[in-house]
Amino acid sequence: MVSLQPPTMTQGILPEGRPGRILACAMTGIVILVMWNGIALPLMGWYHQRAETLAMRTAMTARMTELAAALPALRQRAATSRPTPSFFLNGANDTVTAAALQDRVQEMASALGATLSSVETLPAVQSGAYHRISVRIATTVSFETDVRLLDAIARATPAMVVDELQLHLAAGARRDSPMLDTAMTVIAYRPESSTPRKGGQ
Repeated sequence: MVSLQPPTMTQGILPEGRPGRILACAMTGIVILVMWNGIALPLMGWYHQRAETLAMRTAMTARMTELAAALPALRQRAATSRPTPSFFLNGANDTVTAAALQDRVQEMASALGATLSSVETLPAVQSGAYHRISVRIATTVSFETDVRLLDAIARATPAMVVDELQLHLAAGARRDSPMLDTAMTVIAYRPESSTPRKGGQ
């Protein structure tokens, strides 16, 4: 008596021989493609994005370190420069002098193509025989423009000093052309002798 073998799962479902091998290879390729698109590509994209972010942060840290190292020399040069008649601000009072300082800073920024997003005049402070006039500004510019603006302020007439400098990488900045959110206080001095005395004294 001849016994009949029950059909296997392959029989009647998947073709055998060469067609079956081709189909198996195709299915394997589909599985690999799905895994590549669903797992490998997202991981590679995340890795490259993180590497780019770290590289940008490293570059910005190096540039900010260079800028911070240059500031003491700029301040020292401003502090040791020999006073001249145009070394100090001139004005009838602190309000007028502060407005003149604000206009001067805006002119320097505009000449470099920078737009000030915020300008605040701070209260004048008595410092010996002088009044310290301060203007707080904010802008978003490239690193190169930032350096040029700081250099322009250091070379300005009347003499100006930068204080409370803050630099942050702007949101959405590109690695090849990073932009900086910059805030600083620009300080200049007005002699006490330029303040009119009461009663004509």
